[in-house]
Amino acid sequence: MRKQVLLAAVLTSAIVTSAVIPAAHAESLKIALPQKGNWDTGIVEFGMKAGIFKEAGIDIEPVYTQGGSATVQAVISGSVDVAMQTGLLGLIGAYAKGAPVRVISTAMTGSPDLYWYARADKGIKSLKDTDGKSVAYSAAGSSSHLIVLSLLEQAKSKAKPTATGGIPGTYTQVMSGQIDVGWAVPPFGLEDVKAGKVVIVAKGNDVPAIRDETIRVNFANADTLTKKRALLVKFSEAYAKALDWSYRDAKAIAYFAEGAEVTPEIALQARDQFYPKEALQPYEVKGLDLALQQALEYKFIPRAMTEKEVAGLFDILAPRPK
Repeated sequence: MRKQVLLAAVLTSAIVTSAVIPAAHAESLKIALPQKGNWDTGIVEFGMKAGIFKEAGIDIEPVYTQGGSATVQAVISGSVDVAMQTGLLGLIGAYAKGAPVRVISTAMTGSPDLYWYARADKGIKSLKDTDGKSVAYSAAGSSSHLIVLSLLEQAKSKAKPTATGGIPGTYTQVMSGQIDVGWAVPPFGLEDVKAGKVVIVAKGNDVPAIRDETIRVNFANADTLTKKRALLVKFSEAYAKALDWSYRDAKAIAYFAEGAEVTPEIALQARDQFYPKEALQPYEVKGLDLALQQALEYKFIPRAMTEKEVAGLFDILAPRPK
């Protein structure tokens, strides 16, 4: 009897030990995720729920932001380790001023997801109808900021670009008449478009040059990258796995629908029509020469810069597909 008790105690200890060891070896990362509820910013959440980051020994602590310069400052200050889906032009501007930021993977090529909309009763059919009106973007330095400037220039509109913050808050401002044209990404607003309450007046990829340009990236603090490089390599590898998983497993659509508070049908429509997988590839920076031209034109940088001068901004850790 005594031997049986002793054996049980040993087995219990072994089970407890084996359960504790993985948790003890898990390393933590604070990840800034702008615009909660979007498909692209949701990849990290989907990977968490699928156990992909846990399997890699990473404990993710998500921190939700409104995007733009506030997200950049959170990384610079060390409040978070990595920020996802952040506008490249804002980072180029920060790097030019000496900010310790490093791009570890790309996040969005082109802008198939962003769209601009107006109330159906306002008579605004396109951005050519917006002279003297207000057109929204999320925050200074964000990808929506860059794209709205490009769209208005292309439309030769004299509209006033206006920072409105997150998607739900922007919608409230549009419907209450405070803002003439709002910005959003699907699945937000698709049901209102279908019901005829709002009309889409522009899409990000309406600017041809932007379609093959890296618009958003994932980045870290340079000091964090030095101290936690091995961990960030593991994170980048796990992120690439989470991205692949999200496009082949139906559970990702269920997670997306739940987070965005829409039906699975709307969630699937949003992903398939607005988020082609190739646009989210994480390993190749495209159109950097154009980004630098835009950074100068829209005053993100005070002087023209060459690709060589900003080469230090990029330290891509995401693996290329085999």
